[in-house]
Amino acid sequence: MAKTKKTFLWHQVLISFRDTASEAVKREVYERYQTLDKDCGGEAAGILFWKVDWNLDVRKGVHLVEIAVFRDDAALQAFRVHPKHKEITDIVREVSDWQVGDLNLPFTVVPL
Repeated sequence: MAKTKKTFLWHQVLISFRDTASEAVKREVYERYQTLDKDCGGEAAGILFWKVDWNLDVRKGVHLVEIAVFRDDAALQAFRVHPKHKEITDIVREVSDWQVGDLNLPFTVVPL
């Protein structure tokens, strides 16, 4: 079986809620993030992996972590302009500060 080298795009968002953010808003953001991948097209749209959860170590002020793997940059760019993504970023912008990191993630795919 031939191995195939493929590069995917790793996307990570670190969200730090401001002190003024209510618990209700934090829960709303968390809940919306749980299905955002599927709301934006899921695997068919190039979102290959999606995990959003509360940070286990908040000593540096990061409360929520999003990790996603996209098929390619085109899939990430389509996600960024999707109306459901824009809805949540409008909320997050009002109640938090965040940092985003994107990098290429090489994989070797071995057929089964």
